[in-house]
Amino acid sequence: MITLSTFTTNQRKLLLLTLFAFAFLFFVSSAGINCSNDGSHFALAKSIYYNHTTEIKPFFGYVKCCDFAEKNGKIYSDRLPGNALLMLPLLAYSNLLKLIGLPYLGQKFETDIVAISLLPNVCALLSLVILFLLFTQSGFGFSISFISTVIYGLGTLHWLEATHAFSHMPSLLFVVAAIYVTFSVKDFVRNQNLVYTMAALIGFSTLIELQNILFIGPVFIYFFVTMNPADRINYKDWLPVFIKSLIIAGFFVGCLLFYNFLTFNELILKSNTYNPNFPEEKTFSESLGGDFVAGLGKLLIDFSNPDLYYNWNEGKNNDIPGLLVTSPILWISMAGFLLFFKKASYKALLFITLISISVIIAALHKTTLTRHIFTILPFFFFPFAYVLERVWFSKKYKLPGLIVIGCLTLISIMRIYYVTATYWGYGGRDFFKFKTELPFFLAFYIPVLAIALFWRKKLNRSYEKTIASSQL
Repeated sequence: MITLSTFTTNQRKLLLLTLFAFAFLFFVSSAGINCSNDGSHFALAKSIYYNHTTEIKPFFGYVKCCDFAEKNGKIYSDRLPGNALLMLPLLAYSNLLKLIGLPYLGQKFETDIVAISLLPNVCALLSLVILFLLFTQSGFGFSISFISTVIYGLGTLHWLEATHAFSHMPSLLFVVAAIYVTFSVKDFVRNQNLVYTMAALIGFSTLIELQNILFIGPVFIYFFVTMNPADRINYKDWLPVFIKSLIIAGFFVGCLLFYNFLTFNELILKSNTYNPNFPEEKTFSESLGGDFVAGLGKLLIDFSNPDLYYNWNEGKNNDIPGLLVTSPILWISMAGFLLFFKKASYKALLFITLISISVIIAALHKTTLTRHIFTILPFFFFPFAYVLERVWFSKKYKLPGLIVIGCLTLISIMRIYYVTATYWGYGGRDFFKFKTELPFFLAFYIPVLAIALFWRKKLNRSYEKTIASSQL
């Protein structure tokens, strides 16, 4: 695996400075609870933390309208529990601040709301780190990896999803981490702990967004086709690892079934089965009965509504246009898949498979929204680096190529800024709402930075001792 010691001192400083800049941007761009979606996650987290129950009636004010489930006169969240579970440590942190006499670090927002807003912020930062490591792991130099990661962080919906407590950003983090671990496996049997880690990451991501469990199949196929032919025949070695991995992933699916049984007193996978506002969600067959062609268009290019290409005012909130419209830089990524396939065909096929699974399910859904395929956005963007590298080292096409990439990047950043600034809870002119909560930002990240520096020194000392002992 790539580690910080791989890079020079100046490169490490640049990475840390950039991470801090993204942390600041994501925090001040946050706006608390945006709508019923994140309100339902938050209500469930508060109910579990404070009342030790999944019934959310005491906190229904956060839900506001439609994203809830109702059975036998009781009201529950209709969200899967994974996102709410990840919020619990941050609620504990919020209560720690209250305990030490710092209940109102900010000026406008409830302390618990500011605390849980850090969840998508932190997940977004970690996702950028892993994407950068994926680039370097795939052989790209520091400059190409760094520039690609920054463009992804600013020029795609990553910025928006980093600022509100929907399930999409945590889902992306766990899945992209699983793929990074997958590519770190050199031998399926000898690196079985990495295989188990991958299974656990995808398994837990299923508690966040249910369709993620489908990603484990393509990953195992990737392991199988990239396995040494001699090892592939010797199934007595790899079969136990495969079975244990399935058990690990299945454990988390079992946790979801257990949660739904505790909540609804029956074994079901869909937490929104009892949502009274969306009767089409009662079964998978009903919810996946939408117009596939129209859904596909809405997810990618919105060819049925060309006004969205230039009239940005029509493309906000739940009407955010398809990925290729919102982030024109992704057209470069589309072209990059050809180069990606030539350099690493099995990795490219894995990415295409993951993208296809997510897009097909979202396109078939009766409520098709662009953010429903957010989890696979890093895989969609990844081939951009191949084009950037080709242009960067081209003697003939470097200048025109960089001009095209620069223009598409600028348009993408401007549109993402607009989408984020006009999303629910922001109000356009009052963008950067969390500027009033900066003391909370410092109270959280200064200790995190101190711990990181302490841990780094400890690792450096351990590394120096290892080197010294090896020279004896």
